[in-house]
Amino acid sequence: MRARILLLIGLLSACSTSDKPENLIPEDKMITLLEEVHIAENQVNNLHMGSADSALVVYKGLEKEIFKKYSIDTAIYHASFKYYVARPEQFKAMYEKVVKDLEAKNERYLKKQRTSKPDSTKKPI
Repeated sequence: MRARILLLIGLLSACSTSDKPENLIPEDKMITLLEEVHIAENQVNNLHMGSADSALVVYKGLEKEIFKKYSIDTAIYHASFKYYVARPEQFKAMYEKVVKDLEAKNERYLKKQRTSKPDSTKKPI
């Protein structure tokens, strides 16, 4: 996963411009979007779809919902992503926050799962 991200960063930074997009997504909102995009990717991966085309269709639907939720479009997202990728130190700091937030969300989810399991020692009434 990290190798894919680093490769993507390298490719995008090689062909990026330093111009700030007109509708640049603020850093904090971009971090939230990146978190949601990664959660959507994980959801699609967990579906274990036989076809990459089917998985892509499902992912694109989830991505569209995320963009609608935050009132942005694909062009604004990609322009902002390209802008941040062209600034490796800033992008690295952003992704460190993304990873930290996703790890915290995962820990809360696992804790909730552990506490919501029924007690098998209790007898039903």
